[in-house]
Amino acid sequence: DVRVSRHNIATMRCHTQEVCGLEWNNEGDTLASGGNDNKLCLWDVATSSTASPRFELTDHQAAVKALAWSPHERNLLATGGGTADRTIKF
Repeated sequence: DVRVSRHNIATMRCHTQEVCGLEWNNEGDTLASGGNDNKLCLWDVATSSTASPRFELTDHQAAVKALAWSPHERNLLATGGGTADRTIKF
């Protein structure tokens, strides 16, 4: 609630450059973040107070701006890299 003076409940650090995309999974318990550092991070809401993500993917060769969880397949995430990468990873 932003009306409360101290509304920040967690700060999650993984990216070394700007965060370009955020997407919650369908269950609402995992947050995917993509960044200009070519990195994808997956965060567990249950452990959001810890400083490290559950998973990091560093296979993209460009910024990870496109993130989409499958509405049909649980835990399936598609990520898209930018111009230098031109790939979609699942």
